[in-house]
Amino acid sequence: MATGSDPIARQFNDATKLQYINLANKPPRYKTYPGLRAIALPDVAAGPGPGMATLDAVRGGDAGGDAPLTLAKLTSLLYHSAAVIRRAQLRDGEVHYRAAASAGALYPTELYVVCGDLEGLRAGVYHFNPRDCTLARLRNGDLRRWLAAAAGDNVAYPATLVFTTVFWRSAWKYRERGYRYCYWDAGTIAANLLATGYAEGVPVGLKFGFADHLISGFLGIDGYDEAPALLATLGAPDGMLPPGSGDVPGMLTQESNDLAPGAIDYPLSRGLRLASLLRTREDAARWNAAAASQSGSEREELDGTGDNFRPLRSGADGNFDGSLDLTALASAPLGDCIRYRGSTRRFATEPIPWESLRAIVDAAGGGINSPHFAAGLAPYLSLYFIVNAVEGLAPGAYYYNRFYNGLRLLKAGAFRETAGHLGFEQALPADAAAVAFITADLDLIQREFGARGYRMAQTIAGIIGGRIYLASHSLGLGATGLTFFDDAVAEFFAPHANGQDTVFVVPVGAPHTVNRVRPFRSRLAVSLDAQARGAGQPE
Repeated sequence: MATGSDPIARQFNDATKLQYINLANKPPRYKTYPGLRAIALPDVAAGPGPGMATLDAVRGGDAGGDAPLTLAKLTSLLYHSAAVIRRAQLRDGEVHYRAAASAGALYPTELYVVCGDLEGLRAGVYHFNPRDCTLARLRNGDLRRWLAAAAGDNVAYPATLVFTTVFWRSAWKYRERGYRYCYWDAGTIAANLLATGYAEGVPVGLKFGFADHLISGFLGIDGYDEAPALLATLGAPDGMLPPGSGDVPGMLTQESNDLAPGAIDYPLSRGLRLASLLRTREDAARWNAAAASQSGSEREELDGTGDNFRPLRSGADGNFDGSLDLTALASAPLGDCIRYRGSTRRFATEPIPWESLRAIVDAAGGGINSPHFAAGLAPYLSLYFIVNAVEGLAPGAYYYNRFYNGLRLLKAGAFRETAGHLGFEQALPADAAAVAFITADLDLIQREFGARGYRMAQTIAGIIGGRIYLASHSLGLGATGLTFFDDAVAEFFAPHANGQDTVFVVPVGAPHTVNRVRPFRSRLAVSLDAQARGAGQPE
C-alpha cells in the first residue's frame, strides 16, 4: 500500500511542470580553469582575417594547401571557428556573438588543442577559451602519439582539435531534443574550420571514430556531462608517430568551473550516447576500418534529365551551359563574412537571383574531408528545397541531385504557408526565398555505422547548414537554422523522400529591414487544431 512518504506524486509533478526558462539552473556559458594561467594568443581580431572569397573557401573546404601550421594560423582557425567575434550591450546586459551559429545561442561545444611544438607554443594539451581567445595548458609534452592511438591511427599531424559537447547546455532549453542540437553545433563550427583551413592553406580532416573514454580521461572530463564529439586534424602529416603504449599520461589535477549545476538527466539522450561509444583503441580501429569499407558513393540517379530538371550550370533561360563557371560569382572575404555573420530573424519576401541560389547549393553540397563524404552527401544525406521566390526558377519543391549537379522539380506550386508550417509554425521559412531541408537515411546509417552514425549524421548536417550560412551571408543574403515538424517534412517531399528523416532546416533569403520575428500562423495549423477539437468527425 502506498504511504504518505511515497515520492512518486512529487516526482511526477516536478517532471511535468511548465515554465518558460529556468534561469536558476542555466549552465555557465564558458568553461574555465581558475587555477591555470591564461596563455594569450596572437591578436588576429585586429587584422582583416582570411581574405579568400567565402564561396571559394567553402567549396574548397576538403583538404587543400600545405602551409605549415604556425601559431598565427592555429589562432586564426580557432578564432574564425569558435571565438567571440563581437559583443553588444542590450537592455538586460551584454550579449556575445560567436563565429559559428548555435541553436538558441547555447554553444555546447568546447575545443581542446593537442599539438607538437609550434613556434611560440610548447607541445601539450590545451583548452581554448572562446571568450578572450586564450589557451589553458592542461598537459605538458608531445602527447600526439596517445591521441592518435585513441583514434586507432599512427599518423603524426602538427595538431588536432578535440571537439567536446557539454550536453546540459542544450538540454537545459531543448530537453531530449537538445542531443541533436549539440552535434549541429559541432557541425557549424566544423564548417567554419574547414573553410578557414582552406583559406589559410592548412589541411583540415575530420574523424568520427575514436575511443571515447580514453579521450575523456586524457582531457580530464567525465565522458557523460561533457564528452568528446569529433576530432579535427590540422596540417599535413609530418611522418609516422613512434610506437608507444598509448596509455593516459598521468591524471589531471586541474579543476574547471562546474559545468552542470542542477542538471536534469534525460534518459533517452544518455542511452543513445552510451550506445554510440567506442570503448577501446581496438574498437575504434575496427569501426574506422568497417566504416572505411563502405562505398559512400553517389547514388545512380535516374532523374537527372528532362523538363523538370534544372542544372546548376544554367542561365536565366534554364538551359544547360557547360561552359558556365559556378565559381565566378563574387562573394565577400571569408574573414569579413564570419565576423559580421548573424542569424536572420526576419526575411523580406522579395526574390533572390538564380545565380545566388545555385552558388549556395553548389557550395553546400560538395564533398567534406572526412571518410564517406569526400565525394558528396549521398547515399547517407540528401538536400531538398522549397523555393518561394527565386528569379528564373519556378516555385515548388525540389531535390538536389549532386550526381547531375542540379535541382529536380518534384512538384510545382506556391508553398510559402507549407514552408512556414513545416518550419515549426514560424514566419521565417514562409518569408524566405528558399528553404533547405537536410535529410538522412537513418536506417542505412544505423546498419553501416551503428548508433555512432546518428551523431555523425547530425554533425554532417550541421556542416551543410554552416556552409549555407556562410555562402548566403557572403552574398549579402540572410540565413538561419530552424527546428521543424519531423515526419511532416518527409511526407511533404514523398514519395521521393520515403525512408528519409529530417535533420536540419535552413531558410535563405533577403533580410528584412526590421530584424525582428514576425508572428505567423498557417491555415494548415488552424485546420489541424479544429480537427483536434472534433471538426469534421462523424457524430
